[in-house]
Amino acid sequence: MKKFANLAAGLVLTAALAVSVTACTPTKNNPAQAAAQSAHDQEREPSTTPDGAAVETVDGAEEKKNMVVTEDPAVTVCVYSMKDDHSGLKQNMDTIDGEELDAQKLIDKMAELGVLEKDIKVNSFENKDGALTLDLSSLEKKDDRLLLLALSNTFIQNYDAKTLTLKVDGKEVGEMEFVKKWKEISADQLK
Repeated sequence: MKKFANLAAGLVLTAALAVSVTACTPTKNNPAQAAAQSAHDQEREPSTTPDGAAVETVDGAEEKKNMVVTEDPAVTVCVYSMKDDHSGLKQNMDTIDGEELDAQKLIDKMAELGVLEKDIKVNSFENKDGALTLDLSSLEKKDDRLLLLALSNTFIQNYDAKTLTLKVDGKEVGEMEFVKKWKEISADQLK
């Protein structure tokens, strides 16, 4: 009887082992296992670059390197402008086209926002160790101190500079520094 019990126990253990091995084999009936296998297969499947070449990838890194950017590059700028009632300044965040900051495009953006008159050209622009020199073709309101403050703060902040020497058609208008308390300045204080 003892032999029979040992034989029966051995058969039960063998059957249990066979069932456990079968249960661990991935099947299409087990959604969790099928999803894991599919994800593993996708990691190893070749993908293609924008020009159609096949690339073997593991984590999508190759696809990221070959992504085509369809948007034109732009630079975020801060433009200071006058409040509608001309009582002080306000700050505007906007973008200009291009991969890097450009003085002419910044002047054009200021004209677009109504800070400066249109068709002002940059005759020359220099950034030497944080000291900017900007020579404009014209500036009708060069005596408007609020406008000059908007212009100087715009350039000094965007170029991370210390000073701006402004010239109009080669003639110096003045040297300006960034005014940190621009929110507190009114047009009456600048007269």
